[in-house]
Amino acid sequence: MVVIYLVIGILIATFIFERAFRRFVAPKIRDIFENMPPFNVPVEPENAAARRVEFKTADGLVLRGSLLNAEIQDAAGLILFLPELHGNHWMAQRYCQAFLNERFIVLSFDFRNQGESDTLAGYAPIHWMTEYEMADVEAAMEFIGSNEQLAELPILAYGISRGGVAALLAGCRYPRIRAVIADSAFGTMAMICFFVDRFVKHVIPEWVYFLLPKWHVNMTLRQGVRLSESGRNCRYAHLESEVKGLESANVLLISGARDSYVTPEIARRLHEMIGSEADLWIVPGAKHNMSRGLQTDEYDRRILAHARKCLNAESDASVKEGLGSGPAAVSRMSERLASQGL
Repeated sequence: MVVIYLVIGILIATFIFERAFRRFVAPKIRDIFENMPPFNVPVEPENAAARRVEFKTADGLVLRGSLLNAEIQDAAGLILFLPELHGNHWMAQRYCQAFLNERFIVLSFDFRNQGESDTLAGYAPIHWMTEYEMADVEAAMEFIGSNEQLAELPILAYGISRGGVAALLAGCRYPRIRAVIADSAFGTMAMICFFVDRFVKHVIPEWVYFLLPKWHVNMTLRQGVRLSESGRNCRYAHLESEVKGLESANVLLISGARDSYVTPEIARRLHEMIGSEADLWIVPGAKHNMSRGLQTDEYDRRILAHARKCLNAESDASVKEGLGSGPAAVSRMSERLASQGL
């Protein structure tokens, strides 16, 4: 009987300690989670050649952006460009020049509370992707579907940093998106685990942390994330829970070898999560979001090759050429695509 009471006492004491421990640690995890690194985002000037666009989200906010190459009638495809935190839609000109040279149309917009778009009261965006930003992506996809010029074009989602996370999530959620390019992207839980490992000594003694079972650590981390959601009135979007909807062969990941935020280790974890068929390029010498500036020609070559492979841009263009128009041409186009396995 004494043994039974002893076991019950130990279980109760363990439960009380575990609850008290998580109540103490979770708020500190939240503080680490919300600590935003300094991002030096260059200001991009307006592009006089762009066509301004705007569209509404489901919750009534007006998002503003632009179309590049909007005058093209036989476009090779559509690039949905998603800028980084504190960036704006004018950044598309700098990152998408290779696509513009090859007759792709580029659509970019400012997320809510950023750039020229409307502001949602009570919400302050940080470097983590939330369902607010994904609602903005949904509005962009609806705009594309309702636009006669864009509705039938194959789509590649292309994002930088937090925008890269949005591009990957969009690829999971929208079958119309046939390819993804994510520069300096990351998985939410993979990143928070990495930063907690780095800064845990400011929360508890490291030896205590490394003695804790993995399930306990994960539970505490998720509790810290939930506290952040409650305090910021938002819901974070987790790529980890949706990645099965992504065709890994159609994903190009780019990351800088000298990136101290999205480190090469984080980039490799993301690649492993998405799947071995995804293409990962870790750019030698590049810091966060600086890969194109350091290796412009090779960067442009790779993103263009990825688009051509996944969107069949060259095949589609050749089909359009020489097949004429009308019902007979549609039939011939269908036969040609079928013969190519498309």
